[in-house]
Amino acid sequence: MKKVYPEARLLWIDAHVDANTPASSPSANLHGMPVTHLAGLVQGFDRRPVLNLKHLMYFGIRSYEPEELRLLQKHRIPWYDSRVCHPDRLPEMKREIDNYFFPDGEKSPYWISFDIDGVDKREFGSTGTPEEQGISIEFMMRFFETFLPDSVGMDFTEVNFLISDEEQAEIDMQTVRLIIEKVVQTVHHKDSEGLSKHPKFRYQYSHRH
Repeated sequence: MKKVYPEARLLWIDAHVDANTPASSPSANLHGMPVTHLAGLVQGFDRRPVLNLKHLMYFGIRSYEPEELRLLQKHRIPWYDSRVCHPDRLPEMKREIDNYFFPDGEKSPYWISFDIDGVDKREFGSTGTPEEQGISIEFMMRFFETFLPDSVGMDFTEVNFLISDEEQAEIDMQTVRLIIEKVVQTVHHKDSEGLSKHPKFRYQYSHRH
């Protein structure tokens, strides 16, 4: 995405900051370190940085290590705690976000990174790292309506039906269908003016286990 849209802004929905390093991570799992790798903050990782931390904003964060919080504070990365992510607040949030990213009024497109564990585990359980007090599916549906028209793509990750019992997995499959249908409907809606400017919109669904 950054090769095609180097100034694109990243809207990252997640329960976790995903900005650990090999030195700070209690588990040493690489899936908790993508931000620091992409931003070139991991020693010994010789790939060219692709993520400007000024282009990053989080939603739904509620679980993080002390080092990750210090990273947010040091780089002044904005983030919305899950407790303030209410559907009715999205128009206000959209104004705040646009003002932060584009203070001069000259806009760049968004990329949406949606980790399903950003959603409260009572609404979706088929993920490896479920967390309580998350955002709602209703918020995400309104989020798509609000930001997809100005986006060039998104990824959808951390769905894992194999770790749930049959009943929970079936419920969560229905939720994933609803999410995908909402994304498709929003992207292809004939009245979505923003998407007509970005015909190369990409959607990636990751079923990881």
